[in-house]
Amino acid sequence: MSHILIGGATGLVGRALVQQLTPNNDLWLPCRHAGTARNGHHWLVTDFAHLTDLNLPVPIDTAFCALGTTRREAGSAEAFRRVDLDYVLSFAELARRHGCRRLVVISSLGANPHSLFLYPRTKGEMEQALLAQPWERLVIVRPSMLLGQRPPPRRSEQISQYFHPLLAPLLRGSLTRWRAIESTQVARAMVHLATGEGIDIIENEHLLTL
Repeated sequence: MSHILIGGATGLVGRALVQQLTPNNDLWLPCRHAGTARNGHHWLVTDFAHLTDLNLPVPIDTAFCALGTTRREAGSAEAFRRVDLDYVLSFAELARRHGCRRLVVISSLGANPHSLFLYPRTKGEMEQALLAQPWERLVIVRPSMLLGQRPPPRRSEQISQYFHPLLAPLLRGSLTRWRAIESTQVARAMVHLATGEGIDIIENEHLLTL
């Protein structure tokens, strides 16, 4: 049994990760509100502003980070960057402090630290910070729009899910990278990619094939 740390376990991809990694692993789940009690689930209710203060009783083998929000949900650009940059880096620090050398993290299609736009720029800055750290295995996945039932639902994702069956057949060739992807498919890819060594940045078109 592996000791696995998951950030964002109550979110869309995070819930899929928890489901796929249960019951063969020991899951440590920092969160604002505890999820369903189950054997092997250790819900750690915490203030994410003090995430690095957590002390776990076991070493961590692998960490999966699915933390993320939108500017609309966060309420401001500063609050958005706090979640998608600061909290992700704090999560990585927490994992490394507990011996973890394997991290799989969700970024976004189009991540670019030099972008003029807040969302891709923040994701790109997050990627750069993690790439500068000494991980034995680091995987950054860049999905397009996520499909799935998110509580509460995001309007942009609701619209995407409505039109996806009509648009998907048109998104071929170089346009494949823009296809929406099921959250469960992203989670399966993340679990698959956690093994091995080295650094990989996985674009959406590759995620669709895994």
